[in-house]
Amino acid sequence: MTIYLDIILLENLCMNYIILFATGLIHKTKIKGFRIFFSSLIGGIYSILSFVPVLQVYSNILFKILLSVVMVYIAFFPSNAKQLVKELIIFYLVSFAFGGCAFAFLYFIRPQDILMRNGVLTRYLPY
Repeated sequence: MTIYLDIILLENLCMNYIILFATGLIHKTKIKGFRIFFSSLIGGIYSILSFVPVLQVYSNILFKILLSVVMVYIAFFPSNAKQLVKELIIFYLVSFAFGGCAFAFLYFIRPQDILMRNGVLTRYLPY
């Protein structure tokens, strides 16, 4: 199977941007597009690293939590720990909502070209 890393990066960059933007709207935080873009890029690069089997340390739950803290911190630059925790909770809730909607959508349409590897959903694109 061929994996196109640029497509994975682009898809994750877009979804991370949408999730972070929605987090900012819900929390009523001042949104700066370049900060959200940079934070989304970090998340997109992580998604590419999840396909490298040698780097299994990145699949550790503690690393994933640390990554989400870094992404929220970069995107919104909270002034104190309380604000960071609030934004992090909203970030997780928005992420779970988007993920739940995506799984529900996949459950109802049952596409044949969706594959799951290492907990990551990918599409099979025939030539």
